[in-house]
This record gives sequence, C-alpha cells and structure tokens, in this order.
Amino acid sequence: MILKCKTPLLLIALLFIFVACKKGNVTPEEPNPEIVAPIVPPPTTTPPPPTDIPTDATFYDLGTGKGDLVVDGTTLNFVKNSVVRIKGGTYNSILIKNINATESNPLLIKNDGLVMIKTILNTDNVNNLTISGDNVANLTYGFQFEDIAFRAISMNGKMNGVTIKNISFKNVADYVIAGEKSNGDAFPYNGSAESRTERFKVIYCKFDNTGPISFGGNLNKGNSEDSGLFKDVEIAYNSFSNTDAGTLCSFTNVQDYNIHHNTVDNVNQNNNNHNGIFYMQGNGKFHDNKLTNYQGNSIRMWLYSRGNTPVTVEIYNNLCYNTRKYGGFELQAFDRNMYPGKSTYANAKVYNNTVGRMNTSQDFEGQILDLYQTGGTLEYYNNLGFDLNSKKTIGNMINNMGDTKIIVESNNKYSANWESAVSDTKNFASKFPGVGMSGI
Repeated sequence: MILKCKTPLLLIALLFIFVACKKGNVTPEEPNPEIVAPIVPPPTTTPPPPTDIPTDATFYDLGTGKGDLVVDGTTLNFVKNSVVRIKGGTYNSILIKNINATESNPLLIKNDGLVMIKTILNTDNVNNLTISGDNVANLTYGFQFEDIAFRAISMNGKMNGVTIKNISFKNVADYVIAGEKSNGDAFPYNGSAESRTERFKVIYCKFDNTGPISFGGNLNKGNSEDSGLFKDVEIAYNSFSNTDAGTLCSFTNVQDYNIHHNTVDNVNQNNNNHNGIFYMQGNGKFHDNKLTNYQGNSIRMWLYSRGNTPVTVEIYNNLCYNTRKYGGFELQAFDRNMYPGKSTYANAKVYNNTVGRMNTSQDFEGQILDLYQTGGTLEYYNNLGFDLNSKKTIGNMINNMGDTKIIVESNNKYSANWESAVSDTKNFASKFPGVGMSGI
C-alpha cells in the first residue's frame, strides 16, 4: 500500500529527470545575428560659434545701417588683427576693396546685427579677407541677400585667402557669387603663385532659389591658354535648394578642390540640360555630400593633373537619391586639357557611395558612374546602388563609355529596391556592412 501510494510521485519525479536530461542533451539553436544598421545623422550646415576674433583685436565700426557702404583698405589703414563690424540695417550696396592682409592675420569683416544687402556686394583686390555673418548669437546668417535682380556678390582682381561664410542668399536671378575677367580668363597663369588665386572658401552658407557660384578660366593647349587658375578651393557645409539653375557651383580651371558636407534638395525640377550640380575642371575631392530630389549628375569631374605627375581624384561617402536624369557621378577627360609642360591625366577613386533611384525619366543611363575616358585608371569599390535604370545590364553599376582601365573593382552591391539596400529613404543606413556611405 505504501509503494502504491508513492507511485504517482515517483513517476512525476522520473518524468522531470527525463525531460531535464533531454533538454541538457540538445544543443541550443544559435539565433541569427541581427545586423543593426547605424543611424546616419543628417548632414549639418549649422556653423560652429566664431572663434576667429583675436584677443587683441582692433575694431572698426562702419556703416549707418543704410545707403552704400565702402570699406577701403587704402583709406582705413588697417593694423594687425583688425576686425570690421558693419552696423545692422539694410544697405543698397557694399564695396570692399584694397585689402592686403596676411594669411596668418586676415582682415575680418563681420556683422553687428542683421545686415541686409539690396543690390550687390562687390570686392576688388582683396587678399586674406574673411566676410562672415557669425557675429551675433542665435543669428546663423548675419549677412543676407534677398530678391536680387542681378548678381549678389561680384569679385574682381586678386582674391587670395578669401572666405565667404555664414551668408544666406534667396531669390538671386543671376550668378550668386561670381568671379570676373580680372581673376578669370583675363588672368594668365605663368606657373607662379602670384598668377593664380589660392585658398578661396565658401562655407556654412545657404542658397535658396539662386543662380550658381561661378569662377571662370581655361586650360586649352589648342590656343595656348592657361588662365584663371584657382588652387585649394573649398566649398563645404552649404545648403542648396529650390532652383532650376542647372549647375550650382562651377570652377573651370582648378587645382586641389575640396567639396564636402553640402546638402542639395529640390533642384532642377524643370531643367533638362545635361548638367552637373557641381562642375569642376581639374583635380580634387568630392565627399560627404547629400543630394536628394534633383536633376543632373551630382558632380561632373573633368579631369587633369597639374604638372607631369598624375594625381588621384576621389569621390567618396556621398549620398545621391532620386534624380530625373543621369547617373550619380561623371568622370571625363579631354585632350585639350593635356597641355605638355603644364598638365597631364589623372587617376580616380570612387568608393563608399550610396546611389539610388537614378534617372526616373528612363531616357538615359541612371547608374552610379558615367565613365568616359579619363586617361588614367579607376579604383571602384564599396559602392551601394539601388533602384537604378539602364538600357543595358546594370552589372557593376558603371555606364562605361570609354576604355579607362579599372584596376580595383570589389565589394560593390546592387539591390533592385531600397528596402533591401538601406534602412529607409531618410537616413539611408546601408544593410550591407562596409558598403555605401558611412555617414554624412
């Protein structure tokens, strides 16, 4: 009776031990590791607070808040570490001329309040000058141009070491910032630093419905011309939007440019020209830019190297999304730019870019790269493409129209739709580790 009474308890205990042993003998299934795409922060065009005013600055307070203002270095006799503060108000025009500061101690022209310009700002013979609207807390753009019938900024003569910073432009009918003949095709380059323009920068500016930034010059062995050469140009942390101007930034004879951390949105919705948003002839780098909802190549790089040794141009870490026409980038070279004793071909690297929804009009190729003859070689890797359009087989996502030698081609990924390529169409974080932009 006692045994009979304990049997149910014994059976339960044995069952428990059996199940426990069974579980212990089973190797747990490895969970599939979840690949979490990094959150890509949106590119910032918000400038940092100013830190360039010297502690021992000498201040010059100019302007009355209206009329036409002239800032003339010849009559004002600026000393070392000079800072001009322009009184807030609405000016008809501003002329800045005869500034010859040094690279280590540039003349600073800043806003003292909000400075509006109704017609134009002209510069003439200005060297080592910074024009910056960053001098008032909580006012990002201290100099503003709005509803300008012609050009907003016209630049004449020498202009080494010039920086344009924290300025907004809205509704500018002509060129928004332009060089004239005196630093363009009427400024011949003879190989010396004095015969070129150096260290020109446009940073932390806002362009809303404007014409292009445009600086001319030409390298052409056919007519023995080498003019308007710019060296060490930087276009960075700017925003461009709401225009049909076609090309928005153009330098037609430039060495060592650096175009980075710009945003472009809603551009060329009614423009059908074959343009590049950025159009650069020479050599340099294009990186960490974000372009959405536009028409044209993000950049047309027409390549050549200064001197006899080929340099390498680079296109990397850019986002290009939703264009009506053409592919992400263009590389091309022309025989006229191969000027013996002055220039030679360039090599190229295109890597870590994310390019999607190209050429929605489907009337041309919409791939990552429009590749013509470069004269040199191409390295092409870690690029991510999705929703591209082609009349050919998409393949490596290069619309190859030349015989450039591709010496590196690896780890490029294509997906037919964005869902399998990126996290979303806002941050565009790649679903392929190590492929595509790493963040802008």
